[in-house]
Amino acid sequence: MKLHPRTLPVQRAANELELLLIRFQEEHELTDVEMLRALLETSQRITKYMLREERHPGEPDHKADEA
Repeated sequence: MKLHPRTLPVQRAANELELLLIRFQEEHELTDVEMLRALLETSQRITKYMLREERHPGEPDHKADEA
């Protein structure tokens, strides 16, 4: 099986990110639930703007649910 050229770099990045997140959680003394909440809130912010761009290209202030 031939792998896509991005597969291994993405896997390496994911592994590095996981280590960074573990260190971050330890440094800030976050419980697993607190850490998950922080990650989810960050993901929501990112995906909010991705969805706005998908639904209203080039209009970042136009809310995703607006027509």
